[in-house]
Amino acid sequence: MGKMRGMSDICSSTARNSHIYVRTLHDACLILGGEQKLAEHLGVEVRDIERWLAGIGRPPDTVFLRCVDLIERGRAQQ
Repeated sequence: MGKMRGMSDICSSTARNSHIYVRTLHDACLILGGEQKLAEHLGVEVRDIERWLAGIGRPPDTVFLRCVDLIERGRAQQ
């Protein structure tokens, strides 16, 4: 049980894991061809994309998961 407690302590840090949001948004942006196209695809404002890419805040889970899906579909097509 001690190992699980240690794992949850390490995994609970949102600051350590925030980079995954930036990387995922960046990859989705590259796939679609720019911030404007990604914003349109996700139904959000470009300024939100810009902020998230700069590491300011993080996208809602639904937006993040749509980016993950986009990346996975892109990989499947390669």
